[in-house]
Amino acid sequence: TIFCLQTCNDRVFKMKVLPLLLAGLLSTKAAEVYKAIYSGTEHDGSDGDAVIFANRPDQAAGGSDLIVGCNNDGQCARTLLHFNVETLPDDAVITDVVMTLMPAASVAPEDPPVTLHVHQVTEFWSRTNSSTPDGARDTWQDSLAGTAANPGDVTWKYSVYPNAEWGTEGGDVNTDVMTSVESAGWESSSRASPLFFPMTENFKNVVTGWIDGSIPNYGVLVKRDTEDPTDPRLRIFFHEVSGNKPHRSPKLLITYTSVSQPEQMESMASGPGIILPGEPTRPPTTSPPTSTPSCRIDADTNVLVGASFQHATIFLGKGDLSQDKGAFGVGIAHSGEILRGLIKFPVDSIPKGSTITCAEIILKTTGSCGPCKGEVDVEMHRILGPWTTTGTNNFLEQPQPLLYDVELHGAGANTGDVTWTHSTYNAANPSKGTLWNNKGADIDSTVISMEADDERGQHKFPTSNEFVEAIQGFVDGTFQNHGFMFKTEESEEYQAEKAEENTYKDYDSAYRLFHGEDAEDEDKRPVLVVHYTKGSDSSGTSVVARQQQVVIAVVFMAFTALSF
Repeated sequence: TIFCLQTCNDRVFKMKVLPLLLAGLLSTKAAEVYKAIYSGTEHDGSDGDAVIFANRPDQAAGGSDLIVGCNNDGQCARTLLHFNVETLPDDAVITDVVMTLMPAASVAPEDPPVTLHVHQVTEFWSRTNSSTPDGARDTWQDSLAGTAANPGDVTWKYSVYPNAEWGTEGGDVNTDVMTSVESAGWESSSRASPLFFPMTENFKNVVTGWIDGSIPNYGVLVKRDTEDPTDPRLRIFFHEVSGNKPHRSPKLLITYTSVSQPEQMESMASGPGIILPGEPTRPPTTSPPTSTPSCRIDADTNVLVGASFQHATIFLGKGDLSQDKGAFGVGIAHSGEILRGLIKFPVDSIPKGSTITCAEIILKTTGSCGPCKGEVDVEMHRILGPWTTTGTNNFLEQPQPLLYDVELHGAGANTGDVTWTHSTYNAANPSKGTLWNNKGADIDSTVISMEADDERGQHKFPTSNEFVEAIQGFVDGTFQNHGFMFKTEESEEYQAEKAEENTYKDYDSAYRLFHGEDAEDEDKRPVLVVHYTKGSDSSGTSVVARQQQVVIAVVFMAFTALSF
């Protein structure tokens, strides 16, 4: 451009060069954006999911787990899902689309794998929440049936019971397979990973048609590639109203660009949704294909990626034990100890007046015994009062053999440590220490996040409205930032349930052991990720508006300079 300013005449510049300059300055490269669409009415206004049973015209299942395949009795089933994509811009250009289902029942590793096909549904269907499969989940392999269909349910014969029939029993679908996945068995001691149905050209074209309105969106049907009643291979998946909905619900994961929404931008590589082992390649936005919620990000979004500066473990009923150096624990340990974990992250660098839009904590696990840990359901709460740590441990003598980690037993509390009874302990005279108002720490009873169900080293506590409100309160000063507590249910019933679940050498344990901020490997330290937008500047002008003003001013000055 400088060379042309020196050598071209005004007319050439104005007619040929200036329009290109103007277009280049005003255009914004459309960035890839990630969106998770849920199948349920609760999340995204979708029409939900349902199960239909082969040759059972009057049986339905619209409010329970999803079933695909055939059982020992020769009864086969198919699953229908609908995803509402109306929130996406009409000009969305899909660069990746994946559907995910989370297994709800175990399959033995030695069982033959099953191939599942997804087809585009070509006829409207509906369902109610009042019909469910007959019997408990663990009986379906031998006895599988729905309940009597209610008006409005979808069945094998009816798209809308009892008035509208399918053109073809079993569902009207495009015979072309949109996408497929192979489902193999897994060890019962670990949880299954989600099944990811990958993008194909057909899959992408169908979803694009749903978005721009060229193809009616009646959802998809999932079936086994071969539905042989004499081949009893069955898969059961969580449905849209399962517990821990953000993680377990079926999802359509879309990465796209949009010219009509140029303000959207890519997220930082270290943003929320850090990839877990076994998941597909990370898309270039806030969350990878995973079942945890995604965070919207646009041109005004800032991202804080911060490390914790304080952590500790406290032990149920043990007012003189603490653990505030090295790893911290949560749950039921081998010794019968019940642990709670405390952690605190600074958020002072987020400017006052900012609006928090998303928050997530990522923790890395450690410990010598994998199978013995059992399945853990960890919840997160906001701590209501201050607590202190010294970062020193005087570990108690451990029983032999030393099967488990010393952090699970705790250390004699030092003056200044937090314990079950004290927010600040006094080793010389405990009565002079500062007591919690409630033993086990003063916390808000609201569960602000639940750990995403994954047992393999890295764990997410995903965003929620309550999580966002907590960080917003820390920034605004509405709440004092005393950090967060991680705990499990601690009732005798829960302990008995977990003892029954954990078959590894009859260890009655269900715990996590997380790295702290003092971990030698920086990549294993706790991370808090916060998305936020700053308020307007003193003139009331937004960041995007200021950028546009600068672009116009540059072009105007270039044009004016040539006019003279």
